[in-house]
This record gives sequence, structure tokens and C-alpha cells, in this order.
Amino acid sequence: MLKLKLINKDNIDFAIKIENKIFPLYNAKNNYILSLKKDSKCHYYLVYDNDTCVGITGIYAYERDYDNAWIGFFGIIEEYREKGYGKEVLKLTEDYARNMNYKFMRLFTDKIDNDLAINFYKKYGYSFEDYNNDLEKLKDEFNVVIGSKSLCNEKVNLWNNKFVNLSKQTIKQQNDVN
Repeated sequence: MLKLKLINKDNIDFAIKIENKIFPLYNAKNNYILSLKKDSKCHYYLVYDNDTCVGITGIYAYERDYDNAWIGFFGIIEEYREKGYGKEVLKLTEDYARNMNYKFMRLFTDKIDNDLAINFYKKYGYSFEDYNNDLEKLKDEFNVVIGSKSLCNEKVNLWNNKFVNLSKQTIKQQNDVN
């Protein structure tokens, strides 16, 4: 049985190493630091199978968007993939969001060379749409899709290109790469 261990000041350096193994082109350091604040709407976790760390996951929310939790830096270390961990971690992440009274789960990802991830999420009930908001500073560099899933009995509406400022997040992650 997998366990989620909250990323905190004592394990943040280890979490960054794990995240960099999974996502070598990005760095979640600033996201993790933000999650340490007491009133943060961000929660990131190391995923353990007994004493072995097999991945990371997290959720975050946008202010004034009370119904939607977003998956953040969800990933399984390569040597542990295709062993059922992804399915179980996704369920734990969704359960956590549901217990926090979120109605819907959202995620964004690049759609180029990412068919495995998109198909994984589709397998577990996510629907996808292109995201192409004109307010995004990096609009022409994006090739993003947003996945959505209901965590309750209500039908999830598509995101319909509502602005989420992915440019700011992308720049922050790229600038942090060591």
C-alpha cells in the first residue's frame, strides 16, 4: 500500500531531486517552497512504497476557484512505471482533493510527445481540450491541453480557455532548472 508523505522543510531537497529525475526540464522548487506556507492551497507529496520513494504528486488551487483542484507535478520514477503505481497515486490524489471538498480535478500538460500521459489520464476518466488563451504571454510557444474530471456527481464542464496564467508558471519552472 502506498503512502503519501507531505513535502516539508526537512525533505524538500530530496523532493527536488526526485522531481528532477521525473521532470528533468523543469524544477518545482518554488512550488514546493510556496506549499510550506501555513495557509497555502498547494500540497505536494513524496510517494512511498514501504521505505522506497517511487514518485511525487500534488494538488494546488487558484484563488477564487473553489471547485477545482489541479494536479501538480504528478509522476512516477521511471524504474517503477508500469507496476500500477500511477493508477494508485492518481486515486490517492483525487481522494485527497475530494476530501478537501473540491468538485473537479484539472491538469495541464504539453500535448507534444506526451501521448502516454494523456492516454493514462483518459483511461481514468479525464476529458481533454486544447488550451489557447490569448492573454497567455507564451501563447505561441504553448501546445497545451487541459484535462478535467468530476470528483462528485456533477458533470464537469470543459475549461473553455479560461485564463490560468500558465506562462508565469512555465517561466518560473524553467528559470529554476539547475
